[in-house]
Amino acid sequence: MYSEDDLRNLISGMKDDDGNELKLYSKDQVAQGSNIANLLMSTATIDPKDCKDIATAGLLDKVENGDVAVALSEGNQPRTLSAQSGSDGPDAVKTLSDISGKMSQCAKFSVSALGQKYDVSSQELQAKTDADKTFATVSTRSGDNQQKLMQVSAAQGRLLVVATKSGTDLGDKDQKELEGLINNVLKKAEGGATSSPSSTSSSGSAGMSPSSSASLTASSTSSATMSSGSGASSSASPTSSR
Repeated sequence: MYSEDDLRNLISGMKDDDGNELKLYSKDQVAQGSNIANLLMSTATIDPKDCKDIATAGLLDKVENGDVAVALSEGNQPRTLSAQSGSDGPDAVKTLSDISGKMSQCAKFSVSALGQKYDVSSQELQAKTDADKTFATVSTRSGDNQQKLMQVSAAQGRLLVVATKSGTDLGDKDQKELEGLINNVLKKAEGGATSSPSSTSSSGSAGMSPSSSASLTASSTSSATMSSGSGASSSASPTSSR
């Protein structure tokens, strides 16, 4: 299984296509991010309930038996990259397969949090990475600015890597960028520090709840926050599963 330091090493040093570095979150920020998500989400409702996994990039509540590392770039279209690994529960591939099976009933769902309700429409993308299993969606939030959140999740053994990008106009080029970020992480994992393919569990898959919520907090000073808006529904939703 990967340690937190291994995971941090896997996602460190990456850049987005605009040349911005994806900066690693400190361990404290990740922990704090998950607390913020819990706080937000204690009041959030997703309807239908089964769509929680889609809303959260396939990430469950939190990493209970494993670790997560998160990196984020700031800008008009913030990207997040996270790697997570857990020691028990289903492996990452099964987790992603279960989630993709719910896609047909989750083309539309709503997220209510903090007195606001968003309608979200979500569609599956045909993404490909070097992992055993890839699942990707693009979600559009209702409202004036039609914020979108694209997320690509890839499962290899027990390792789950998730890349997201938010903005108002996302297409094939953005999907390729996210696939490329994930493939870079998988290459490092293959060549690297840890022997066997490592651990993600359903709990491990949770990681993104901290990460996207983390990204929200991190970028709150920049315009990124707004574009993380759709991330908000997504980061928010993780804990709704509780």
